[in-house]
Amino acid sequence: MIGNGKPLRPPPAVFKTPPYVTARPVVTHHNFTFPSSTPTTPSQGTKKPIRFLVLATDGLWDELSNSEVVSLVAGHLTGLKGTIPKATLPSVINVTAGSSSGISGKSTSVAQQGKEKAKAGSWAFKDENLSAHLIRNAFGGGDEPALTRLLSIPAPYSRRYRDDTTVTVIWWQEGAEPQVGVETIKAKL
Repeated sequence: MIGNGKPLRPPPAVFKTPPYVTARPVVTHHNFTFPSSTPTTPSQGTKKPIRFLVLATDGLWDELSNSEVVSLVAGHLTGLKGTIPKATLPSVINVTAGSSSGISGKSTSVAQQGKEKAKAGSWAFKDENLSAHLIRNAFGGGDEPALTRLLSIPAPYSRRYRDDTTVTVIWWQEGAEPQVGVETIKAKL
């Protein structure tokens, strides 16, 4: 700003609204309660279920529904590899009923379910990193040319085609806490 209260230069023409950024984070706390994972019959085995939490910006949620994310994470954690048609993933991955609810109880709407069924294409299970796996499938999945086209659009033009996307996946297995480790990778400059 200069002395007359006007900016030195006008905002870029491509900005329809200012990029609103605030230094005050919104922090919420949630206590998670899970039903007992003890098998009801001895034949069910003693393996505890894997639980996970997906923290992501709206760029992921604009492209994938809660149930799609649950199925993609479950498929990755069970070791699926390759390309799987979108229509067959629910029959390949058996997820617990009610597991696709969001933190606020938001579940997939009827309209969104119809949109999911109308989608053709395939999911790709090729990334070792779970967050990269979700981002790949949000923007192209098994359609490599579409994924490459969408992710190669340079800024600021990319904003017209996809939202910024950040994904963090936290997963754990009950009773395996002593096996938790931390891995640090240093970049070589």
